[in-house]
Amino acid sequence: MNPNIRYPAVAETHYPSEAEALEELLSQLLSFDSGDPAHKGKSVRAILAPHAPYEMSGQVAADAYRTVKGKSFQTIFLLGDTHAFFFDGIATDSRHEWLTPLGAIPVNRSLTRKLCSSEHENIRMLDIAHDVDHVLELQLPFLQHSVEKGFSIVPILLGTNANNDQFADLLLNLLQPDSLVVVSTDLSHYPTCHQAMHIDSETIDAIVSLDLEKLDSRQKQLWDQSESASINMFCSPDAIKILLMIAKALGWKAERLSYSNSGHLPYDDKKEVVGYGSIVFYEENAL
Repeated sequence: MNPNIRYPAVAETHYPSEAEALEELLSQLLSFDSGDPAHKGKSVRAILAPHAPYEMSGQVAADAYRTVKGKSFQTIFLLGDTHAFFFDGIATDSRHEWLTPLGAIPVNRSLTRKLCSSEHENIRMLDIAHDVDHVLELQLPFLQHSVEKGFSIVPILLGTNANNDQFADLLLNLLQPDSLVVVSTDLSHYPTCHQAMHIDSETIDAIVSLDLEKLDSRQKQLWDQSESASINMFCSPDAIKILLMIAKALGWKAERLSYSNSGHLPYDDKKEVVGYGSIVFYEENAL
């Protein structure tokens, strides 16, 4: 195996490992027409999408990627909280390419090096953090199928003590008009199906209104009231909060696209579910 390539970790388990089957599935998921959304005719700057196996959250993810279908971006910043390897700070990746069944995607190594040489004291190349983590990988086939070819990625996983304020300021200085931010997160974890719909509705409302205080307050309230410490509002809290800081600073608007949870699937348990949501962030100026 080439040490300069990050190979797929969850092909087969989370999405088809054969290119033809994967393309067919993505085409089906992206073919649904969601009508006349508020962001139509606006400049899409960021999306929030889930990262469960495609059979569970693929349609919700597709609703986010439909907003960038056929669009061209130079650099795509991928953000998510680490799920597999736990570390302090922020981890980017030193490798040259990330591979999926649909081909290789170049890493913007100029920007990853710039991140690591910045004044932010806790950013480093940490390939092991990315090796088996599915959070960012699940976004790649959708990107390859949706946006114009020629983009590069900046993979970013957030660990503990990420210093969100400072990192948001750093990203603000790196974003260009042809950049896209993708935040990878699922929503509530392990409430009942009915509870999840209520929790996730409030979470999505807070995100769409760019209300960090409401998000923090609701999260604390949920923890205080919950009989189970395992119930959470979302699994990439730092990535979400960094995106909201950027969106507020740049005057972006946000729109809820779709929602579901695993309890809505015919074969899944409704007693402990995971929520999935898609949100688009855009500028008011027309394209």
